[in-house]
Amino acid sequence: MNILIVTGGNSSERKISLISAGMVAKALRRNGHRVKMFDFRKGYAELKKLVRDFDIIFPVIHGKEGEDGTLYGFLRAREMRFVGSDPKGARTASNKILFKKYCEKKRIPTAGWKIIKTGKDIVRFGFPCVLKAATGGSSHEVALLYSARDLANPKVKKILKLHDTFFVERLIDGTEITMGIVLGKAYPVVEIVPPKGSLFNYQNKYSGRSKEIPFAPSVNKSVQKKAQQIALRIHQDLKLGSYSRTDAMVKDGKIYILETNTPGGVGLTPHSLLPKSAKAIGISFEQLVEQMLK
Repeated sequence: MNILIVTGGNSSERKISLISAGMVAKALRRNGHRVKMFDFRKGYAELKKLVRDFDIIFPVIHGKEGEDGTLYGFLRAREMRFVGSDPKGARTASNKILFKKYCEKKRIPTAGWKIIKTGKDIVRFGFPCVLKAATGGSSHEVALLYSARDLANPKVKKILKLHDTFFVERLIDGTEITMGIVLGKAYPVVEIVPPKGSLFNYQNKYSGRSKEIPFAPSVNKSVQKKAQQIALRIHQDLKLGSYSRTDAMVKDGKIYILETNTPGGVGLTPHSLLPKSAKAIGISFEQLVEQMLK
């Protein structure tokens, strides 16, 4: 098939988008497809001129512009076949506040939280907590806060200056896991072990400092199965289409859902979680990408 990969863009995750896209392009070519790359920095007007020349559009663009459903809506309006999800479901999953409200409405277990505007609001909420920007990436626009002293951290100040809405949630001191879904099937749970006292953030993801262990050895099998069921339920409920990945914390056998990544938020590099999970059950990167095309 003739496949157009949409990548790059302008988000803070541009670099990783380009790396992921390069991996996907290489795999598709090995599978016998013809592939062209399009840098989303060129915008919708340029993309509109191209899309009719291709059988399938494969967005590999991380960050807000690749995750919030706008690009999927653009492609659906032009009746193009694309690797992605329902635009409305993508918007709910990618906006962390909308996703928190969705979890509460559907009684999906998640940590206590509150929308905040100032440092004083955070103090009133209490510590330890996690500061997040509603439409920020899970790697960049997140900070751990253990006491009021952490409000002076330059990263915290930088986050609160963003043009966004913010919230804090209780810091769950447990085991972090992630559950990938491809074609409506749950892949093995992966346990994430970041460096002590740190998050599974951008630096730790791509420097190799974090450990990602398929089949989550620290988590009870029945808890893993329940976590997979929750991830599959979210995937189906939000119509996340080709693939998705849901992250959670486990403490004392209880699951707390952190977020669900739409296809645009799922990394496709050698260090990425979904390819590692697939590899653990004998699915090569080329086979994984081919499944996504289906």
